[in-house]
Amino acid sequence: MQRQVLPKVVVIKRVVLSALVLIAPAFADHSSDTVHLYNWEAYLSPTVKNDLKSKHNITIEEFFFSDEAVRDELLLSERGRTIDLVVVESVRLQMLAKQGAIQNISSIQNRIAIRFEKRWLDACGEYGIPYSWGTSGILYRSDKTQNPVTSWASLLNPDDALRNKISMYYHPIDLIGAAMMFLKHDPFSDNEEKLHDAYQLLEQQRPFLSSTEYILEAIQEPKKLDNIYMAFGFSGDEYVLNQLSDSDEVQWKYVVPEEGTVVWLECLAVPAGRPVSKATIKAIDYLSYPEVAALNAEESWFSSPNLNVAPYLSEEYLSDPIINPDPTLIERSYIYRPISDVGLRLRQRIVEDLR
Repeated sequence: MQRQVLPKVVVIKRVVLSALVLIAPAFADHSSDTVHLYNWEAYLSPTVKNDLKSKHNITIEEFFFSDEAVRDELLLSERGRTIDLVVVESVRLQMLAKQGAIQNISSIQNRIAIRFEKRWLDACGEYGIPYSWGTSGILYRSDKTQNPVTSWASLLNPDDALRNKISMYYHPIDLIGAAMMFLKHDPFSDNEEKLHDAYQLLEQQRPFLSSTEYILEAIQEPKKLDNIYMAFGFSGDEYVLNQLSDSDEVQWKYVVPEEGTVVWLECLAVPAGRPVSKATIKAIDYLSYPEVAALNAEESWFSSPNLNVAPYLSEEYLSDPIINPDPTLIERSYIYRPISDVGLRLRQRIVEDLR
């Protein structure tokens, strides 16, 4: 199967390529067989949507966001009640649930829990159904990088040839997390001594930086992007960078460092405010069937949290080390989890000082 280029990776993980929110001022009238899904663009297989309609007479009508903050603002408003289903990252999901914007769907989850690995169910909690996952790691230009890239050291303790050639995403969680993992610390630890060690490591890296923004922000500035040879990024970003390159010589690659990584998880959730419709319950159930989840993951080109999907996936998908990282590597990794207020303040102070 040919990869569906420009899937959600164009907008995944906090990048705001535009503030455009493709959502009407008011959704269409609700009917018993329509589910209104608020989603990243190109993050649901058209084939799956059509099959759900033809087999079960349920229509999924999608509206898209490209900015998580805008999505969250809508969910916290009265307009959030017009949405039946929404895709939300696991940590943000728990925060929205505490604010009353998401409802508990444990009764639905319990019926289909056997279809998922426990770690994914635990991460979504009682408020979501596991939908997709991916990793953070190192992006690099293979045409510009001489030495093998296998460790966070390549990014955090770089060769002198990379001076002023690195893009490091100065997000308080992701930035500090990368340094903590290289130092073999829990990336979400609040230990001040360990955070200080991370600060010192990042301070030494500072002269090598060309940018402190997420690298996909630079795709609208070709000259700026041409000056970047290595970057912090997320699984799938290399497809976007290679597709947008107008030179055959530019070859971006992505690697999950051997020390491990932080894994992000997206969940299907139901906004609070009104009962869950029968169509929404059926849509969630259908999307979580192994054969359907496999088709959805392959056409959208993301990693599936569902069990028993392998028999339905192509060899190309199964052999992709980015989509299917070595299980032992994932065992050394961490799923995003909430950080205490104290820990977040410390990380924000580190980022501000490094800037």
